[in-house]
Amino acid sequence: MMIKPVEQYLIFGINSVKEALLASNRRCYRLIVEQGNISPRIQTIIEMAKEKLIPIEPKTKSSFQKKFEKQVHQGIAGYFSDIVTLGLEKLIEKAFENSALPTLVILDGIQDPQNLGAIIRSAETLGIQGMILSKHGTSSLTETVAKCSSGAIEYLPISRVNNLVRCVGQLKEAGFWIAGVVPDGETLCHHYQFNTPVALVIGGEGKGIRPLLKKSCDVTLAIPMKGQVQSLNAASASAVVFYENLRQKKMQDNKK
Repeated sequence: MMIKPVEQYLIFGINSVKEALLASNRRCYRLIVEQGNISPRIQTIIEMAKEKLIPIEPKTKSSFQKKFEKQVHQGIAGYFSDIVTLGLEKLIEKAFENSALPTLVILDGIQDPQNLGAIIRSAETLGIQGMILSKHGTSSLTETVAKCSSGAIEYLPISRVNNLVRCVGQLKEAGFWIAGVVPDGETLCHHYQFNTPVALVIGGEGKGIRPLLKKSCDVTLAIPMKGQVQSLNAASASAVVFYENLRQKKMQDNKK
């Protein structure tokens, strides 16, 4: 009987590797460290790895650069198990455990892994309770996504679903309002009251939110613009709306 080899995923960069070790949500099989490039921050990671009995493999600078030349590695990389994703029901349950008025994000067709990583970073930093991705037409959770999220991917609950329209139906049943973020939205994002559970739908570059999914939204939100270029990319637009959501909730908390 053949034993299937364990699939390992590369994480590179100081913040990404450190947060993956701190979160302890996935197994680290080994760390690779560039010799002669042991900064205090890398030394801290090495000590963490030793405490967890993780093998550490030093490589000469030339050998390390040859292996990871295409990556912004900062002198350190690690091989980890795959990121753990949740079923939609579990994601919803976890969201309500973390907030009485949770905010989730639905990403439709974000194919650029750098954009996806940046959105994950903004979402985790700005208090979003979870993210939902389509299994089709959206970037996989690659090493580039992990690096661009700067470690946030280790903490943000993520679910991957087959059908986003069906997913929206389940969210509505659970009490969420569905708000699509589009350039021609009917309500400016700072005029919308984030006082219910809400799922924000963000579309991909160029095509935006697909028509059937947009039709499923309860409301559409726009970001006010002033300039010759009347658009933001998905990562920038996401950060603006995430911040407005957090700002309103902080104000509500201060009034209590």
